[in-house]
Amino acid sequence: MRIFFYFINLCLVASCSPKLPEHFYTKSLQEGNYIENHKNTYTLHTNDDAAKFETFTLQDTVKKNVNSKEPVIKNKHHRPYINMIESGDTTIIANRHIYFKNVVNFRDVGGLVTTQGKTVKWGRIFRSDNLSQLRESEFDKFNDLQIKTVFDLRTPQEIDGKEDHLPANVSYVHAPSVLDHGDLLSGMRGKVLNGEISDEESIQIMAGFYRGIVADNIPALKQLLQTILSSDAPVLYHCSAGKDRTGITTALILSILKVDRQTIINEYLLSDYYRRQKVERMLTKAKIAKVIKPHLGVGVIQNFMSVDERYLNEAFNYIDSNYGGMDAFIKNQLGISNAQREQIIEKLTY
Repeated sequence: MRIFFYFINLCLVASCSPKLPEHFYTKSLQEGNYIENHKNTYTLHTNDDAAKFETFTLQDTVKKNVNSKEPVIKNKHHRPYINMIESGDTTIIANRHIYFKNVVNFRDVGGLVTTQGKTVKWGRIFRSDNLSQLRESEFDKFNDLQIKTVFDLRTPQEIDGKEDHLPANVSYVHAPSVLDHGDLLSGMRGKVLNGEISDEESIQIMAGFYRGIVADNIPALKQLLQTILSSDAPVLYHCSAGKDRTGITTALILSILKVDRQTIINEYLLSDYYRRQKVERMLTKAKIAKVIKPHLGVGVIQNFMSVDERYLNEAFNYIDSNYGGMDAFIKNQLGISNAQREQIIEKLTY
């Protein structure tokens, strides 16, 4: 009998497994030479079709010619940095996504090319979802990133019971970037369960949330960004899921560094790619729950759990319409003069 119920449960889960939109399965940010990692195995992707992939672990010794390129692995502890040498020029690349067992969407903001032809430095600015489940056994790996300060963008209500678990040597700064919005999905749980929010309404709610971040609490946003950008050591910032408030914070930092808007959007959209399994699990549970809650809005949950270009563009459009564009916003609302901006660019780009 127990086997029978186990089989029924398996069938139920399989029938409720969601098929997400295609963009969850492909990377929005297209890069030439890059490293993709799966747990502790890394694959070097190159522009050279004759040697497209090179798979290695950090225990490997890799120094070999790939046609005109010569990749050299450095920093063989918990993360590779590779010098790609071609025609005398050297490009540094590293893995964007950094694997921690229970921390989702942990990634480096480096490696992006600016409109000035510079490259955002690897290993200086990190983003993730909350760090409440960071394992003590992974503290050495975390410390190997040399992150000295973690900025927590969540509200006190969101943090309660999900406090960050950090090495003792890392400074923790509570820097909520919204006043009282909290976790959207938790705050509207009852309405979602009862089908009181339509798909279109959920999109408008998310767009309004993004707009509010750049409209409602500018002093907090200003202090957060100035503190992050003034740090001489690597920093990490996060909210609950590492996609909305964290996404806007990243978009503003990259704007300050003069990365073009489409690249910023593509970096932002990576959250769906790296959060796919988490979204799939949540939507599977939602589809099962729909058996007893037939009005439950599965599409609404997906909209709340996903990133969407429309959400980020709502923030960009508000800045353009109400502050005279991004450059004026950076100067007048964030208090970063043109000279200070150039100093930040010099510090955080190659």
